[in-house]
Amino acid sequence: MRTRHTRALATAASIVIVVLALAGNSALAQSTQPSGDEPVILRVGLSSDLTTDNVFAVSAGSDYTVATTEYDMLQKFAVEDATASPSLATGCEHNEDYTTWTCTLRDGLLWSDGTPLTSEDVAFTYRFVIDNKIPQYKSYFPGDPVFTTPNPTTFVWTANEPTFAPTMPPWVYIVPEHVWSQYDGQSLKDIRAVSGMNPVVSGPFMLTSWTPGQGFTMDRNPNFWGPAPTVDRVDYRVYTNQEAMIQALKNGEIDIADGLTPALINSVDNTANITVQKVVSDWWLNLAFNFGGQSPDATPLPALQDLTVRTAIAMAIDKTAIVNKAYAGAATTGDTIVRPASAYWHLDIPADQELPFDPAGANKMLDDAGYLDTNDDGVREDPATGEPFELSMPASSDTTGAVEAGELIVGFLKQIGMKVSLLPATDTKMNDYWGSGDFDAYIWYWSGDPDPNYQLFVFTSEQCGSWSDGCWKDPHFDQLYEQQRSMMDQTERQKIVQEAQQYEYEQVPGVVLAYPNWLEAYRNDKFTGWIPSPGPQGYLLATYNYDTLLAVKPVAGSSNSGATSVPGWIWLVAGVAIVGVVVLVVQRSRRSEADEA
Repeated sequence: MRTRHTRALATAASIVIVVLALAGNSALAQSTQPSGDEPVILRVGLSSDLTTDNVFAVSAGSDYTVATTEYDMLQKFAVEDATASPSLATGCEHNEDYTTWTCTLRDGLLWSDGTPLTSEDVAFTYRFVIDNKIPQYKSYFPGDPVFTTPNPTTFVWTANEPTFAPTMPPWVYIVPEHVWSQYDGQSLKDIRAVSGMNPVVSGPFMLTSWTPGQGFTMDRNPNFWGPAPTVDRVDYRVYTNQEAMIQALKNGEIDIADGLTPALINSVDNTANITVQKVVSDWWLNLAFNFGGQSPDATPLPALQDLTVRTAIAMAIDKTAIVNKAYAGAATTGDTIVRPASAYWHLDIPADQELPFDPAGANKMLDDAGYLDTNDDGVREDPATGEPFELSMPASSDTTGAVEAGELIVGFLKQIGMKVSLLPATDTKMNDYWGSGDFDAYIWYWSGDPDPNYQLFVFTSEQCGSWSDGCWKDPHFDQLYEQQRSMMDQTERQKIVQEAQQYEYEQVPGVVLAYPNWLEAYRNDKFTGWIPSPGPQGYLLATYNYDTLLAVKPVAGSSNSGATSVPGWIWLVAGVAIVGVVVLVVQRSRRSEADEA
């Protein structure tokens, strides 16, 4: 509530004139094409903040956005289909038996601080990952490889068995040896604690500021080896409220919105000056069960060790309802742990082999196994421990549809005698749950690489305490993983990869709930030149690569300085002043409520 006091008539008229002049000046300032001396700023709306600025601690979507933009890989994911494409290296050639790969780096590469970037940096990075057991990258190095550097532009990868690893390509960001060598040999905790602010990078932009909960900024790297971007700065703004992010897009306060909720997409679809990008699903929403083992304090519900219990839970979940209600139909029902975007590798479980949505059947299974509600309170008890089926279930509030799916699952499991406490949590808090094992089940997401090796790897026994969701350990699955990663015949490898998916599906260490589309929307009157990846229905923002940030540019005659219209507060002030003139003879002052930006 603000108090305005109208003055004399002449004063009120002066206010009108001044305010309208301000409006005119504001409109002029915001419609003027930036001069060559003014920075070109791309403003991005996000629903998920960074959880870390350390390239060796990345875990969630925005973390990878920053890391992908800052650090090159040896080879990158191609824009068209996410296959290996030239990056720091122009290419890699193998010997006859695929045990040795020789990669040629570009001439004249520099780090952002002006230090030469050489094959030694590549070798150092790979050794650093292996020696320090960096969990999110270690699966890329099968066959106990050795790395040599005959000269600054030649990198040689030699394994003790045939491998296709160098051309998957390995999703490992190359870091400067002269910066990171001081941390080599430290504990994983200490390595992950290193700040990544104002880093030494090879990519087109570097992180220069981060205010947790509000956003972060990336500025151009003056020593970037590729074509100079038109954009000077990328300003990422975090919106905890999706309606606010959509309104900011409509107002021109941001140029593109990332990770929109399907239920709200209709509010911008078919809107003038806004284009919606519906990205083909390369991620999936996951309900993971906790088997314990992350820490001595991890005490998940013992009954979840029972396959019968996990199967009954899977049968009680209506995945079609999740698709329709949590994603407004912008998804398909889930089944296996390799995403549909990896079409060659993905196994779509045949309909007659899928676990059915069958709450009655789930109840009978639990009854037959002795999980009964002995005190008629609506909650079953474990016959072995006497513990009631009361599950603690965090759900990521930063993952589109996760909390909404969780709310549905609370109702689904109530129908089979299980009480679920849903705990919405940011990705930062989800990391805490994950690391401590302080949950019974949780709802988060997985994405993975175009090649299935990584996604299978995170489900192996050795990943307990690292990437594994809930420390599921199964020797047969481990064997299938090891078998597929050293097979050079891709047709035979496909069979093993799909066998591993089938086996995991039957063992139910979790439930793949849905394959959602990712939704982006941008102002087509502000920026143009977006390069989606992979393919025409891919991401517009940096995800698999940063090519889009090299190509995007302001629309001719547009402004990148924010909203393109006169701000609402100016018209509000003008309106109040005008009204003040009209009612001056009746009333000397009044109280008015204004919603000002």
